Amino acid sequence: MKKRLATLALSSALLFGITSPHPTSAKVMWNGSELKKGQIGLLTVVKQTNLLKETDGKITIVRALKPGEVYRNYSFAPGRLGVGAGLFINRDDKITYQTPSKEKLQALGVQINKHKYQGILDYPQVANLISKEAQGKINAALQKHVRNSYKGYVELEKQEQEDRQAYLEQHGKPVPPEENHWYSYEYHVSYEVKYNENNQLSILMYDYMYTGGAHGITGVKSYNFNAVTGEQIHLEQAAGNKAALSKISKYALNELNKSEYTFKPTTLNLSNNTAFYFTPGGITLKFQQYEVAAYAAGMPEVAVPYKIFK
Repeated sequence: MKKRLATLALSSALLFGITSPHPTSAKVMWNGSELKKGQIGLLTVVKQTNLLKETDGKITIVRALKPGEVYRNYSFAPGRLGVGAGLFINRDDKITYQTPSKEKLQALGVQINKHKYQGILDYPQVANLISKEAQGKINAALQKHVRNSYKGYVELEKQEQEDRQAYLEQHGKPVPPEENHWYSYEYHVSYEVKYNENNQLSILMYDYMYTGGAHGITGVKSYNFNAVTGEQIHLEQAAGNKAALSKISKYALNELNKSEYTFKPTTLNLSNNTAFYFTPGGITLKFQQYEVAAYAAGMPEVAVPYKIFK
């Protein structure tokens, strides 16, 4: 492998080293309108008032506001409620003001930070959840995955050294440059945040391994969470019951057989080990390489609308 084991001997303090955050936005409804990222409240005009703007210390009226008009609030200033684009409304008895709950604000999108395990393997961690218990459960599950991946990384490193040694003993010389790529084993971990809305979080973890040959192999495992409780949601639970799961299976089988690239499976055995992720309109199944199609087809996906099984 390109990185030697000596490089891996980092201190335990670096084990879960944090790098950069990348929060994902979401569509959340609140009081009949979409709650926007950065929004901190909602104001409703109850008596005629004015939409105002301040330029070089001078306040001007943009237009008159009528009772019943509603605005999103993005900022506070003394006696003022900012509504975006440098505009504001005076905070007085001419308006009523509401703030979203912490649950609604969290539903806009859980903050997800990229970490590196032992400085090598990427993995995600959530941050700033309302429930620290839920946060701990989610992060523990993701940490467990990357710890297992690291074991595979170390084992593959060892296998590479053994195979190189076997070559040396067999040929009386080290692996030559023209054959080096066959013995340069690799193990990588990556992830995708596929869904982050309404306190449902879907993350796909990918483990890639190359041990010589024409190409490597990638495996995928899905992690779906309730961000309020931290509990993991498996496919059978997402379906609701066995009858619904059967409907998903039948629908997915039909969709797969429409593709010219699949093996045209006659049965499909879905279980809690089947990778999937939430979407705004349902769930999407994600199959492993070679599971339902040739390598060239990658990891086929089947989007299953809620109307199929709910």
